[in-house]
Amino acid sequence: MKQNILTILFFISTFGLKAQEYKFRENISKDSLFNVSIKMLPEEMREEYIKAYKEGDEKSKDFLLLMIPMPRSSKKELIENYESKKEEIVKLKNKYQKIVPKNYIVDIEFEPESKIFTIPQQISIKVYKVDNQEKNTDKNKRQSNNGLKAVSQNWNLTSESKELQEVLKSIGWTNEELNQIKQLLLNANCISIENGKMTTIGFARSGMGKYFYKFFEEPLNEIQKQEYNNGCQYIYYKENVVLEYGGGAIGPQCFEKD
Repeated sequence: MKQNILTILFFISTFGLKAQEYKFRENISKDSLFNVSIKMLPEEMREEYIKAYKEGDEKSKDFLLLMIPMPRSSKKELIENYESKKEEIVKLKNKYQKIVPKNYIVDIEFEPESKIFTIPQQISIKVYKVDNQEKNTDKNKRQSNNGLKAVSQNWNLTSESKELQEVLKSIGWTNEELNQIKQLLLNANCISIENGKMTTIGFARSGMGKYFYKFFEEPLNEIQKQEYNNGCQYIYYKENVVLEYGGGAIGPQCFEKD
């Protein structure tokens, strides 16, 4: 656990404090927020976090307050959401494939307004152009950056920002398409989607990690089932569906054990 705290403090000193870009909402008491947030952590983690908070300067305290209340999810919730929202998730996948223009791959995520910081709803969107010279007939081949040209990569844009409007214009989208995608994601209880040789749908963030569904165009063969069932990053679920966990810079790097 000490290693986790040291890693956090390393991030503070090396990369600075993201929370400094924003202000806490006026009705937020930092100490009260910490006392409530610490209860979200496993009991064995709390002692080191409490010590780090008490002994830290304002910069360290603010970083801990940014980290601890981050959203939490699980493999169990990932599966339960698929089973309860399968129809909406498949509809999201199919509609999105039609909305994205031909020969483009678009990765988009909606982050809701923060209840703690003065952070409005934000949108991250990355656009790639497919190289037509890359002719791959295997629809289930792992998607890579080979043959892709980055058109734009933007994080944490507001819905009214000039940058976002320029990105939308580059792929022929209007705010109508943007709102349609947002609603489809809400209906599926998901937060992001990326098209391509396989469609990757982000279910939820958990700490600095993220849970996904990967949809292949055809049911996986035995070789692919082995490749996408390593028990860490991938778990083969059924037919053409793979569960994925992407670890962040801090925290778990694999699916939790049952």
